[in-house]
Amino acid sequence: MPTEAGDSNPWVQQITDVIAESEKVREGLHDDEAMPLIDWGTAQAKTLGARLAAPDTPPPSAEQAAETGYALARLMTRINWVVTYRAKKDADWLTRTFHKINDLSRELHGPYAPTFSDDEIAAWIAAQPSQSNGELLQGLMTRLTPGGATPSGSTDVPGQPEMSAAPDAPAAPDTPDPSGTPDTSDSPDAPGSTPSAPPPAPGFLPGRGDTHEQESID
Repeated sequence: MPTEAGDSNPWVQQITDVIAESEKVREGLHDDEAMPLIDWGTAQAKTLGARLAAPDTPPPSAEQAAETGYALARLMTRINWVVTYRAKKDADWLTRTFHKINDLSRELHGPYAPTFSDDEIAAWIAAQPSQSNGELLQGLMTRLTPGGATPSGSTDVPGQPEMSAAPDAPAAPDTPDPSGTPDTSDSPDAPGSTPSAPPPAPGFLPGRGDTHEQESID
């Protein structure tokens, strides 16, 4: 999944390379379902790479860019998981996975990251049987894009709960199941949510402050 020709930001390339190397990002999805998720991830990589390169932030290291790529790939993987495993896993597992989605969104975007409240998660679980994988993926991407816009600019997705921005909370360690199946040990999300707020303040770098999550995502 190469970046567009002429993209001179090395952090964008490094983040995008991490996504491309993760098979779990698209595992279990048909091509027409996976490609919008990959396009969304590429758009997020450009946003995150631009933040890393911003002149008002400390110069990042290659390790910092790699951590950002791993966090984004883990987020995309869990978006995939809640869709592809929704008929095989129970509501408790889906809820824990949504909590991990919230943690990873905060790790990438800071205290005003787009997240789901517990009520919104419950509404998604109740509504998901009537929707296709593609519809659910589109809805999740819309809600998890800062500002609420997908690469296509659409924000009207039937059956999806309204997005909320939650206060910052520490992310829990992510320990994949050695068997290769999605982990079920993700810690619960911090309670409560706040209304939508402006982007993170200048100086925030994605991934910084959660250096213990550097394990392989594959």
